[in-house]
Amino acid sequence: MFDRRKFAIGMPLAALALAQSPARGQETKLTKPAAGGGMPLMEALAKRKSQRSFAPNPLAPEQMSQLLWAAFGVNRAGEDGRTAPSWRGSKETDIYIATAEGVTRYDPTTHGLSTHSKGDIRAQTGRADFPATAPAVLIYVADLARMAKASLDEQKLYAHVDAALIAQNVYLFAASEGLATVMLGNVDKAALAKTLNLPDSQIVTFTQPIGRPA
Repeated sequence: MFDRRKFAIGMPLAALALAQSPARGQETKLTKPAAGGGMPLMEALAKRKSQRSFAPNPLAPEQMSQLLWAAFGVNRAGEDGRTAPSWRGSKETDIYIATAEGVTRYDPTTHGLSTHSKGDIRAQTGRADFPATAPAVLIYVADLARMAKASLDEQKLYAHVDAALIAQNVYLFAASEGLATVMLGNVDKAALAKTLNLPDSQIVTFTQPIGRPA
């Protein structure tokens, strides 16, 4: 639970960072995540589901912080251990967050958001209409250069598996918080990668809208 007054006067950290028009790459620290509390795991598993209708209300800063930490945050200080596994510890997946104000990128090692671009690209994060109405869409981007010891086919396979593991963390967080989310593969990934100006070594694997259920 979070303070209603703080939510009423606050903006999501991603939106706040962009509203202040920082230079690209400038980082804004997220609030410190709490490693305890929340819904019991078995109850969250029982409530886990896909939902495709979202209220427009933005997530509170505390929820955005907890969401990103749950997705792929550092859970073992000094080791860069994460809340989701990755192929041979490559940690090839980066999480971009698309909102009405623009796109930010999550840095798990500093638990911060860096500005990537301005402009609302949510409509490009899925072929259906509903991603454009979600207050935030997580975009999973794999840097295949971090998986150089695997063949290209293996890189793509393992990158998609790793992103799916992160997405399940998001599903369980959403269930615990009473949020709506759905994992999307039906995306024009090449066009989205071009919009994000990704280098050739990076690919979009999945997207995941999240917000309060409508």
